Parts: sequence; C-alpha cells; structure tokens
Amino acid sequence: MTQTWRSLLRDDPLPWLLERRDSAVRANTLRTLLDRTARDPELREAQTRAMTTPPISTLLRTQRADGRWLGPQMYAPKYISSHWSNLLLVEYAADPGDARVKRGARRILEDLSAGQGGMGWATDSDHGISCFFGNVVRYVATAGYGADARLQPIVERLIKDARKFDAACVINDEKPCAWGYARLVWGLSALPEAARTRDVERAIRRGVEFLLSYSAERGDYPTATKPSHLWRQLSFPLFYQADVLFVLRAIDAAGAIDDPRAHPAIAFLLSRQDARGRWEGRAPYADRMASKVDASKWVTLQVLGVLKHAFPES
Repeated sequence: MTQTWRSLLRDDPLPWLLERRDSAVRANTLRTLLDRTARDPELREAQTRAMTTPPISTLLRTQRADGRWLGPQMYAPKYISSHWSNLLLVEYAADPGDARVKRGARRILEDLSAGQGGMGWATDSDHGISCFFGNVVRYVATAGYGADARLQPIVERLIKDARKFDAACVINDEKPCAWGYARLVWGLSALPEAARTRDVERAIRRGVEFLLSYSAERGDYPTATKPSHLWRQLSFPLFYQADVLFVLRAIDAAGAIDDPRAHPAIAFLLSRQDARGRWEGRAPYADRMASKVDASKWVTLQVLGVLKHAFPES
C-alpha cells in the first residue's frame, strides 16, 4: 500500500492546528492541508480573523502611512523594519489583497528602484546576498507585483547569481551559499506564470539541484566554517537563514519535492515527530521581533505541507 502523508503521522495534529485562538495557523491549515477554497465560509472567517489578531495585526498596526515600518532603512533595525515586516507577512500568509500588505511590498519595490532604503551595500555588489533579493521577490510577487517591470532587475540579478556565480556570497567566504540558494529558489518560485521565463526556470532548477546535491539534514553545504546550529533545529520564523525544513519548503515551492534525493531530509523530519503527531519548533529571534508566534504550530504546519506534497493521498 502506498504511504500517504496522513499515514506517516503518529497521531492527528489537525485539531490542534485548527484551534480558533490561533487564527493565522487555522486559516493556513484550512487552505493548505484541507484544501478549502476562498469561497469556503470557515476559511473566510478564519482569514478575516487572522488579519485582525496577532501576529498579523501586530505588524500591520506598526506600519506607517507611507507603507514603511520602523527604522531609517528597510533592513535596519533587524527583524522589525520594513524588509522583515514584509517577509513576516508573507510567512504568516496575510491576505495578499489587503491594501496594507500591497502598500508595504510596493514601497520596497519603489525604494529599491529609486536607490533608497540604505541597501547600497547589497545592490552595489555584482553578486551575492541572494537571501535578501530572493526574499524580496517572494513577498513582492505574493502581493501581486511579480510581473512589475521594477522587479525585473532583481530577478535578473538572481538569474545571474545562479548561472554565473552559483550563489556565491562574500558572507560565505565567496563559496556557493545554501541559505542564498534556498531563498533564491523560494523567491523565484513565487513569480506568476507570465514572469516565469526560461531563464527563471533554469535558475530555479540550478538552485534545486544544488540544494539536493548535498546532505540537507546535516547542513553539509560549502562553507569555510562549521554548519550553522540552525540546520537541525527546526525554527520559525527564519529570515535570511535556512534549516532542513526551509530547504525542503523551497524545493517543494519549486515543485521538486518528489525527487528521491529529498528522502533523507524528509526522513529526518519524520524522526523528529512526537507521539502527538507534532513537531517542536523554536523561534530563535523572538526577542527581537514585534510579533510573537507559537513556533511549534507553525513548524508542524509547514512539515505537514511538505509531507502532503511528497506523499499525496491521490
């Protein structure tokens, strides 16, 4: 008998994920695990409530009228300024049609196009920092601006990073960077069909090939130092970093989670499941974030999403 994602669970975590007191997790569970559509009244109620309760409401409440968040630059202070707030909104699956979500993503696009926002340290280099640019593409595209001409230079940069530099980055001693490649794949995979050129598809495939060519569960990627302690920790949220789960999420976003080379990393995730069918998650940067979350719920939700696509029921 073919295994399905539900058959791999030691117990049913869905009632826990569907608790009404955590509306963002509930809405995501209904949408991604139970395949409820936008017309489903339960999902509509959960999504509406998610937009008016933490953690999403915490972020939206601190957005300024011009679409920016706290801090003089989009990248600083870390984890609470504009770039990070946009990233968290897309991770929490805030309604992409909400005017505030769209305004925040559009402001990043406008500031980068105008050379504003204090990102010269990244934009002035000819390659690298793919983690930042991949994240930008992800949240800008999710907010509906994936085909915007102002996004194209960032997309072209990521294509060049993959094709010419293999996602090498000065922060990783000019070695190909797994964190950068994971974010590159995750970002480009969010582009709408009209913007998914042949070069974009090649860059995604190159990134997936890199991520699958090493042992993700051990963090065995090129580095001049030891692998980060984050690799085997299972964290949410992460920002420019990656771990086993995020690498699998990126591969899944690219539609390649059925590659047999992903099996060892998936087996690692399954080994971390507890008797209740849940996964323990950590929020390593919680003390620097404006919004607080139950990391274990989000990690469990994301693991189940990967398992569902790797071991579908039909």
